[in-house]
Amino acid sequence: MKPTPSLRNRIRNGSLILLALVTILGAYALPSIYRLGGAIRETLYRNYVSIEAAQHMHAALMALQVAELHGRGREQLASSRKEFLHWLEVEDSDWTEVGEPALAEDLGARAQRLFAEIAVGPPTARHDEEYKELHGRLDDLIEMNRAAMFRADSRWMRLGKRLTYELGLALAALLVAGATLSWALGWALSKPLIELADRLRGISQRKTHLRLGPQPLSELDVVAREFNRMAEQLEQYEKLNYERLLYEKSKTEAIIESLLDGVVLIDPEGIVTHINEVAATIMGVEPSEALGSPFDDLSSNHPHYMRIRDALRTLSKSGPDAHRVEVQLHVRGRDHSYLLKPMPLRHTEGGSLGILLILQDVTYLRDQDRARTNLVATLSHELRTPLTSLALSAELMRRDGGTLGARQRELVSAIVEECARMKQLTDNLLNLARGELASIAVQRERIDLGRIANEVTDRFMIQAAEKEVSLGKRIDPIPPLTGDPVKLSWVLSNLIGNALRFTPAGGQIEVAANRAGDFVRLEVADSGPGIAPDLRDSIFDRFAQYGNGAEKGSAGLGLAIAKDIVEAHGGRIFVDGGAQRGSRFVVELPAPMEL
Repeated sequence: MKPTPSLRNRIRNGSLILLALVTILGAYALPSIYRLGGAIRETLYRNYVSIEAAQHMHAALMALQVAELHGRGREQLASSRKEFLHWLEVEDSDWTEVGEPALAEDLGARAQRLFAEIAVGPPTARHDEEYKELHGRLDDLIEMNRAAMFRADSRWMRLGKRLTYELGLALAALLVAGATLSWALGWALSKPLIELADRLRGISQRKTHLRLGPQPLSELDVVAREFNRMAEQLEQYEKLNYERLLYEKSKTEAIIESLLDGVVLIDPEGIVTHINEVAATIMGVEPSEALGSPFDDLSSNHPHYMRIRDALRTLSKSGPDAHRVEVQLHVRGRDHSYLLKPMPLRHTEGGSLGILLILQDVTYLRDQDRARTNLVATLSHELRTPLTSLALSAELMRRDGGTLGARQRELVSAIVEECARMKQLTDNLLNLARGELASIAVQRERIDLGRIANEVTDRFMIQAAEKEVSLGKRIDPIPPLTGDPVKLSWVLSNLIGNALRFTPAGGQIEVAANRAGDFVRLEVADSGPGIAPDLRDSIFDRFAQYGNGAEKGSAGLGLAIAKDIVEAHGGRIFVDGGAQRGSRFVVELPAPMEL
């Protein structure tokens, strides 16, 4: 099998061919250019030397002729002859043109005759004609070399143009060869790369069956093999992924169908993509007819579907704060309460995947609420009569206090106050059960919160001693506040009572009152089991109970009513999470402005 040529070898061979062509062109052009330059330089130099020699001979003759005019020809003869003969010798060694040797020989002969006549002739003798002839012959020598220089320049210009044309043609040939090589390499690369891009585009469109054939270059052949291996693995992965998706879809559908709540899955276009049997039964529609249809336009006139659709429309118009709505429907022979919770489904990048509509049956919760309401109403109603009798008896005993001791009168007064508070609590409970207690009404009067804290704490001393619990207090000076003393006393009583109920024998309870910035703080800390962090916010809800302190008869309303009373005073109540053991309840009330 013939091996596939590699891209590296092709680039190397092409580069070597271009390098060889450039080397041949240089081997041909550089010597010619060098010879041309040398010949031009040598010819011009020798012609220039001849012209310079003729000019110096002109000068020697001119000096001798001037001296002769002044009668000093013999004195100048030796110097002028030496100068003339020196430059004549230079000319004799620098013949470059045809006829130049004969002209130089004639110049020498004429000059020797002139020099001889001047040497033997009288000082006043004149040789103007000989000078004229010699100057003329020197001018001929200068013109001969000057003409030779112009001819050489013209000849070398022609030679230079020819050499320029030859170099231009050679460079054009190199350019064509380079372009051809580049086009061939580009085509050899681009064609398989285009094919590779098409196959990759097909892979992105889930066409994992596409493959690449044999490639013209070994490097591209390696890429093709790796691509085919990747495509095979993707094809296998897609097959496995498809099977897993089917499995997950079946599992999800099974889980949804097993739920006791109704579930409807709606895509971003509002089309029902899944509905379980419970939801279909609640809405009175057929699952097969609902699938693939817009939820707002199901082919059903069932009143349940119409009520649920209208409730969702109302919920969507209520703004982002409305997350759920409750509807009453008659299903399976009795009235049911369903909580509609549309839950948006989000993609990891933030895009919407639709809505998951949950129809949660909260009928058992409403039944419990009604049972609790009836229980509270019954207990409140039943407690009012004995409390009234107890309060009346205690009041009569306090009025007829002459036969009682000081300690007994103090206990009777405490019984009267506690009966009044319990009567007010039963009235609030009864109003709460009837739905008439919209908010806590408080009286506004100046109170001494430190005194109230001392008195309320003292009332629980006997109970704390009986339970073997240490009840301490730390009351700092507090400025007078404006508030309801009865209701604030009840709040503190409820907190201390809860602390006693949860603190085991040998434990400690501390009641503190102090000022902290713009607030006055009441704190009740105990060494009981404490409250879990996830329950600290919910314990103030109505009917909330926790731990083992939820004794029989406890309705879970104490902390809820305490919260309402504190908030009615413009404050807040919370559980301090910084306590290392036990629990610490904190009541913060606005402190009066200091003038």
